[in-house]
Formats: sequence, C-alpha cells, structure tokens
Amino acid sequence: MPPTAQSLKLFGLFETVPIRQAYRMAFIVNFYRGPLLRWIEQEFGLSRPEWTILICLMHQDGLNPRDICDFTEQPRNNVSRGAALLESKSLITRGPDPADARRSLLHLTDEGRALHDRIMPIFTAREAQMLSVLSADEQAQLDAILTRLTENLPIWR
Repeated sequence: MPPTAQSLKLFGLFETVPIRQAYRMAFIVNFYRGPLLRWIEQEFGLSRPEWTILICLMHQDGLNPRDICDFTEQPRNNVSRGAALLESKSLITRGPDPADARRSLLHLTDEGRALHDRIMPIFTAREAQMLSVLSADEQAQLDAILTRLTENLPIWR
C-alpha cells in the first residue's frame, strides 16, 4: 500500500524546511523512481547507471561515457561500471571515438533498444498515474515550469 500523508510521520517537514520546493521535488522523484529502479533491478538485473545509460543512448546513440556523466551528474566510476555491465550483457557496444582516440563511444544494440522499449512503458504509466491528480492545464503549466528550470541549469555549474 502506498504511503499517505497520515502514514508518513515527517510529512509536515514540507511546510517547515527552508528548501520547500527542492525538498518536495526530490521527495516526489524518489517515490516515482525508487520503486521502478528496484523493479528493473529485480526483473532485468539492471542497475540505475545501466538504465540511465540506456535512456541517454536512446536519445543520442554514440555518446562517450563522459557525456553521460556530464549530463546526469553520476560519478564516472558508476557510468564506467554500468557501461561495462551493459556491454557484457550485449546491450551496448563500445567503439573508438574518431575525434579522440583516448575515448570510446557507446552504441545501443538491437537487444538494448528492445529492452529499453520493454521497460519504458512502465515508467510512462507511472508518470501518468503521478500526474493524474492535475488537470490538463495544470500539467501543461508544470511542464512549462520544469522546462524553464531545466533550461536554467547551466548557470549552476
């Protein structure tokens, strides 16, 4: 049974913590993502870094691990380990970067694409469930707000 405001003893924290917005965003993301990541690990043997790499490569195939680290803020060792595991599972291949011989580029295999396409509908269904408490207008407003926040991220570095 999912937690409710009454069952979470610290739910009132959202009203008292000085970082209200950030804390609530992190809380929502944790409740959205955590169960899904545990399910992926149990069902498919994929870790969070492996799933993150698959998502990134579905967006743009042929990234180097540093690209993924820079975008996701995941540590290099996690991404390197994730890429090695995906390669050992034949979900990605690694090849030389023609622009820099010291780097490698990661590419999805057909099996990697198929696994991504098998898992992603679970994530989209959970997102739809999460957003179902908002009207269509509210969902559009939330999307616009999140777009503005993410477009502003580069100034934080």
